[in-house]
Amino acid sequence: MPAPMSPNRPRLARLGAPVVAALLAVGLAACSDADIDDAAQQAKDAASEARSAIDDLKAQVDDAKAEADAAQQKIEDVKAQLGSLDDAAKAQADQAVADAQTAVADAQAALDEAEAKGDAASKQALADAEAQVADAKAELDAAKANAAGEAADSLDQLAQQLTTLGDKLETAANS
Repeated sequence: MPAPMSPNRPRLARLGAPVVAALLAVGLAACSDADIDDAAQQAKDAASEARSAIDDLKAQVDDAKAEADAAQQKIEDVKAQLGSLDDAAKAQADQAVADAQTAVADAQAALDEAEAKGDAASKQALADAEAQVADAKAELDAAKANAAGEAADSLDQLAQQLTTLGDKLETAANS
């Protein structure tokens, strides 16, 4: 059975409503137009900065993606040049190129993730891809030492391409 209502409650509510409204009006009046304008401007500035950071990350990712695509094409070119090497040098170069191809594919996946999410985890994936690209470049440099002629030149060009890709991954990871 519900508790009986006091006849004073509705009366207090009717009398209290104008008092609450008056207190709210006094509180809002204490905020000047300048304070409200300042808060609105700060919100706009924060939104603009966030939009700028997102645009900067997107530009960095797009730049790195273009570099990764160029590195992938360079890998295909290098594969054609490796036929002139002796068996041992060719095996080492093939492995270095295969590792470079894996590093570029992983970099492309990390860039796709960064473009889609742009969060801390995707920045870590970019940093990991950068480390993998650096390892692949070191392998290419070692293979280049055992190669000669056009094959050595191609391995050197691919190593340079990976250096540029690594730099762009680092820039994207740190933006």
